[in-house]
Amino acid sequence: MTNRRKSRTKFAILGFLASKPRSGYDLKKAIEKSIGFFWSESYGQIYPILSQLVKEGHAIKLPIDETSGRKRQQYAITDAGIEELKDWIEKAAEPQTYRNELLLKIFFGHQADPDASRKHLEEFKTQQKELNETFKGFQSTLPDMKDQPLNHYVYLQATINYGILMTEASLKWANDTLRMINRAKS
Repeated sequence: MTNRRKSRTKFAILGFLASKPRSGYDLKKAIEKSIGFFWSESYGQIYPILSQLVKEGHAIKLPIDETSGRKRQQYAITDAGIEELKDWIEKAAEPQTYRNELLLKIFFGHQADPDASRKHLEEFKTQQKELNETFKGFQSTLPDMKDQPLNHYVYLQATINYGILMTEASLKWANDTLRMINRAKS
């Protein structure tokens, strides 16, 4: 399982390096601001993978810019790294394993007071509503892609649409579950 996670981390990093050179710090911030809703990486994952990418010839270390205030090591993708990224994108995605603490608590909810499950579901609804608003805010900043050539905005729109639809489905599930709990006799 660890090897799979590292290999996916490798491709997340290559994807960001494909747009421009970045430091480990820059990669972490870019991940948080863009794909952080569905993919996260820690510094503890990023820095070892950067070293691995350099050893594999998929990235290079750039000279440190001595003129800038922050002297961070920057990395750039190589042609071999771009080919590695393209090859990975073209392969089928592995099935996802799913861990969800809320679902685990709901599954065993009969072992506690139903108010605990109600509270968890209400908190979940609040989180999902906020996420949905965030995704819709992102969506509103994108250009209209109707009759436009295929470009990175189309792919960005696809991931934002996924977030909108998933949060809407999650809200429906939470409301349905609350109704079931409230109709059942305690």
